[in-house]
Amino acid sequence: METPWNKNALDSSLRNLYISLRKERCSLMAIEFEHRGMKFRADTAQEAFDLQTKLRSYDDLFGLPENRPRIWTADLVLDLLNNAGELQKKFLAALTTEASLSSSTLIETIGLESEIALAGVISGLSKQLKKLSTNSASVYSVDVVWKGKGKTRYFKMSPDFRDTLIELGWPEGWDTGKERNETAPTN
Repeated sequence: METPWNKNALDSSLRNLYISLRKERCSLMAIEFEHRGMKFRADTAQEAFDLQTKLRSYDDLFGLPENRPRIWTADLVLDLLNNAGELQKKFLAALTTEASLSSSTLIETIGLESEIALAGVISGLSKQLKKLSTNSASVYSVDVVWKGKGKTRYFKMSPDFRDTLIELGWPEGWDTGKERNETAPTN
């Protein structure tokens, strides 16, 4: 049972914590918001405000949401990497190395047996992207080139996503999770 003294002490502590946080303009938890169907996370109110301002300026500059670039934050990329499977990470790592890769080169690089297996890897990645309220077009594009009756698919990573990966130093310097089944920086 709570005594009046315990309640007053708790109230006083919470009041002091609130005043300190307000004075220092800091936050104890991330601020999450949605913009045009995509979730964003920021550590402080100022960071959230700055990101929303940047998103609105992109909206004004590029018009409709399908014509504007996606903004990939480090938090969103880390969420994707932490939940992606080993083959999805290999797919993303391969795309970071070249401007454009054919499906046959990707199959060889990742160590797959067929285009059907590559389709499975891409499907798994699409499911992870759906959990983040986005789609594959914000991560990579696919161009189809026809030669006679045959076609070749070329995959290219979006600049915004690649820039965030580079900022994080991925994939170099990261454990791809083979041993621990998670993604984490190596020391």
